[in-house]
Order: sequence, then structure tokens, then C-alpha cells
Amino acid sequence: MKSVVVYYSHTGNNRYLAEKTALALNSEAIEIHPRFSAFPFLVLSSLTKLSSGIRKIDKDFSSYDSVILCGPIWMGQIVSPLNDFLKKYISQINRLHFITCCGSKDSTKEDKFGYSHVFRKLKEMIGKKAGLMEAFPIELILPAEDKENDQAMMEARLSDRSFNEEIKARLEAFAGKLTAS
Repeated sequence: MKSVVVYYSHTGNNRYLAEKTALALNSEAIEIHPRFSAFPFLVLSSLTKLSSGIRKIDKDFSSYDSVILCGPIWMGQIVSPLNDFLKKYISQINRLHFITCCGSKDSTKEDKFGYSHVFRKLKEMIGKKAGLMEAFPIELILPAEDKENDQAMMEARLSDRSFNEEIKARLEAFAGKLTAS
């Protein structure tokens, strides 16, 4: 299966996840660059679903069996650079899978701002092209005493040091399902 990982990352967590995923799948990783990268503007455009615009990506996505889209979820919404990517390139994509490193926890995935809610919206948006969707909650890398600490959650970063067995197993399972499909 020929795949490519396309990602947007504000803090670096989703960049790290995208690069690890690309490595696991022996794929290329391509970064989405928004035209305007000011954080307040990106949050506002994500919440209002207004386009922030992205720079052109010089790839023919139809030449891939699968595109793995990777990026954050903010306040229960897929971020505007990912939405803009989908609007611009969905017609070229054969199968789209989505992964996210997010603040949403497994225990709250069904809540209003939970990742399951975002997965459902994304599946509705892309229809038959929708593939696997997996969350890598940032809480997985936190010690037990910090799992309810919002500040620790905001400051946590994926890295070679923090990429623990639980998150590795989740990535291996995702990659295994993807290559088996």
C-alpha cells in the first residue's frame, strides 16, 4: 500500500506523531502550512469554520492508496488548516485516515469536545473515503499525578523520551490495521 502522511502541528506534538507514523508505514510526511499562522486567528477560524487558507502542496494525492491526515483537535473541532486541506484536495484522495494527538481523554471521548465527536463529523464530511481514525491523547504520556492537571496537559510534548509503551502500542496497532486493509 502506497501512503503519505499529511500533517499540521502547532506545538510539535502532531509533527512528532506524523513523523513516527510515516516511519512506521515507510511513507513520506508532508507538512501543511497555513497562510496565516497566528494562533488566535487559527483558533477563531477553526471555531467559525472560516478558511484560513493553506499554501499549495505540490503532490498528486490520487497516486496514493491512502492519505493519513494528522493534526490537532481544538475545542471539539478539526483545526482550520486540516479543513482547508480537505476542501482543496479531497477530490484527489482515494482513502483518508485521520490521527490526532489531542487533549481529549479516552474517558471523555464521547463528550461535546471529545475526539469521537470529531471523528463522526469528519466521517460525515468525507463520506465513503473515510478510513481508520485514531486518537493519541496527550494524557498517555503524563505521569498519573498529572493526568488531571490542565497546565501539565498543555505543556506536555511528544518526544523520544515521552513516547512510552502505551502510545507506541497504539501506533503499532494503527499501522497494523492500516497495512492489513
